[in-house]
Amino acid sequence: MKDLTETQKFGKTDLVTTPIVYGCMGGAGAFGAQEESDSIDALRAAFDVGINFFDTAEAYGGGYSEQLLQRALGDKRSEIVISSKVGRENLAPEKVIEACERSLENLGTDHIDLYMLHWPNRDVPLPDSIGALKTLKEQGKIRWYGVSNFGSKDIGEARDLGEISVNQLPYHLFFRAIEFEVQPKCEAAGVPIMCYSSLMQGLLAGKYKSLNDFPADRARTRMFDHRKWSEAVHKEDGAEEAGQELLDALWNLVDETGLTMEELAIGWLKSRPAVGGVIVGTRNGEQSRGLKKLLDVELDTAVLQKLSEAS
Repeated sequence: MKDLTETQKFGKTDLVTTPIVYGCMGGAGAFGAQEESDSIDALRAAFDVGINFFDTAEAYGGGYSEQLLQRALGDKRSEIVISSKVGRENLAPEKVIEACERSLENLGTDHIDLYMLHWPNRDVPLPDSIGALKTLKEQGKIRWYGVSNFGSKDIGEARDLGEISVNQLPYHLFFRAIEFEVQPKCEAAGVPIMCYSSLMQGLLAGKYKSLNDFPADRARTRMFDHRKWSEAVHKEDGAEEAGQELLDALWNLVDETGLTMEELAIGWLKSRPAVGGVIVGTRNGEQSRGLKKLLDVELDTAVLQKLSEAS
């Protein structure tokens, strides 16, 4: 089992980060209407409980998420690590440069610690996009660069082009597909994985006993039957029976261990090979103050084994 400390060196970089990464997407309204004051309070409270790693992107509210981060923690810039991402539509070299300049202005900083290609773009040669990232690093506008949502083939190609410092991927107890090929490649190359959707849009937050109670506007993944859920656009039959079995098993472990479902879900992710950071977002300051328990949680081997078997 990995040694889980309050801070850690992030992969091969010199960045010292908390294992919990604060995800800024929700603060820009990705999950419904959001008061700006709540978003700012959430960011400040996350910092106050000890989180120093904040993940955003130009796509989150068209730069609004980056602006919120600056308003909330601009005076703490020297104490935090910021990751941001350039959108798929901006991966031509000159657009990468322009997007980074916009993000720097939004963030009110002269550098971004970790800058990623948000999604692959097959219409732009990857060497061109990586070349732009290298230029930004040489100019001191970014310190390290990486990718997000890069599958097995993509991460291999990217890794051949330079020192990829992160791959941000969806990963949680209900979605372990990256373990087949992508995670082993990242582990072998020393590329840390930053997990998003770690609580599966709230399904792993300990609020729902049944999949049928899950909000329809969040049921987007292939686990949900497209015939029942309007947000499931994949046109597949889903795997709801298996999903409910896992949910039941998790509730049994909550009762058995006395831990919350969030602690079980995040503690499991923190222990997984190649995982360098687990993204968790909140809607307000009260929720952010609850993140302290996720920073501290460390599961014993027996519980980790039960979680892996159940999922």
